[in-house]
Amino acid sequence: MEELMKINAKIRKQQIGRLIAAGICVCCGIGLLASYSYQKSITACQKSIAKFYPDEYESLTAKVLETFEREGVTKF
Repeated sequence: MEELMKINAKIRKQQIGRLIAAGICVCCGIGLLASYSYQKSITACQKSIAKFYPDEYESLTAKVLETFEREGVTKF
């Protein structure tokens, strides 16, 4: 009976570890999904602005690229 209690205690610790790991994975997944959704909405906004205001969007894009070149930023 003592051995069975030790085995059950060990299994309980493993299950708790798995629950914690699953919770961490879920949190990371939700964070990545939120990031994806946020970026997708920004892209949709940019497409809408480019569609309705093409001249303003083009001049804004030129200013952003100029600023990045001036600051020496190579990655977007």
